[in-house]
Amino acid sequence: MTEGAGASIPARVLCGAEESAYVRRLRETLAAARLGSHYPDGTKLSSHLGVLAPEVHRGLYPGLEVDLRSGLPTYREWTRAQTDVKVAADQLRQLGARAELERKAGGKRGAIHEKQLAKHDYYAAIAEAQLSPLGEMSVALRRSDPETKRAEFHVVLDKLDASGLFVRYSLDFAQTSEAWARPVVLLQADDARHTEGFRSLIYQFTSYDAEFTFLRLATMGGLAVERVVKGVVGPLCLPWTKGEAPVRDILGADGFVAMFALDMAAVDVPADRDNDPFADLLREKLSPEARAEYDASRQRYGYKVFKDRKFVAPRGVVAGLKGLCEGRGGRNVIYGV
Repeated sequence: MTEGAGASIPARVLCGAEESAYVRRLRETLAAARLGSHYPDGTKLSSHLGVLAPEVHRGLYPGLEVDLRSGLPTYREWTRAQTDVKVAADQLRQLGARAELERKAGGKRGAIHEKQLAKHDYYAAIAEAQLSPLGEMSVALRRSDPETKRAEFHVVLDKLDASGLFVRYSLDFAQTSEAWARPVVLLQADDARHTEGFRSLIYQFTSYDAEFTFLRLATMGGLAVERVVKGVVGPLCLPWTKGEAPVRDILGADGFVAMFALDMAAVDVPADRDNDPFADLLREKLSPEARAEYDASRQRYGYKVFKDRKFVAPRGVVAGLKGLCEGRGGRNVIYGV
């Protein structure tokens, strides 16, 4: 295991047995987390991680680089897997039949052909892998009324955020076409697609909380916002990552805590509730004047805010984590593994 930093992020490279154990642990953690539709797709994330496992790449890569901020693989690793899956079919055609590669691997130039054989097995193993999107937005039309020229949409943005965390933004809103000269969604028949301006706008919001995004959208003419939900996968706190200091204190030598935050601002939330003991609350950083404006906006647009966070941790860490959450006023779901 070696530490270093890329262009701007602290990272650690895991090799061999440690690399294998890390990937296995993270995949087991995703399965235990029981992620719902407001989170990035856990099945695709697990499949993406599987491509990074040393048992799959067969030593073709020197190790796995982990972002010390998030405890997840770095952007470079996710994109490496994405590229390899994309070119897998073409690589298999170029490499030819496995039986021939295996025959050549036993000859005088075995080392060269052994690597070719390893490549063949790697690309064959990943060719059909379903990967998690690193930046993808989809728009679905929920309903439309031609008479009022009002259409309701459900927008989902999946993104690997600059923080190294996987984020899913889910937005529900209505758009009145005549009220705004520049619609965020273009509708032709039943086909809906986002404008590039809207995509860029939401991409900018992914580092902020759901309430900030709700307010920014609500102040745009022609939009009636119903719901903004932000689901986050990570961080994975390990003894050697740069996660929450109080969490590191309860890990021991080989423990971990995986976090899965949910942040919602919506008109159908019955009451404000904060059940996230580690939330970075934007509101608490505001001046009294700005906070009063936020409170007035809640009244004006009729929404409430709900924050939650669930965890996955080894059973030996659960009691300490439960006490930590309760000490911060949280009553959180903790899955022990």
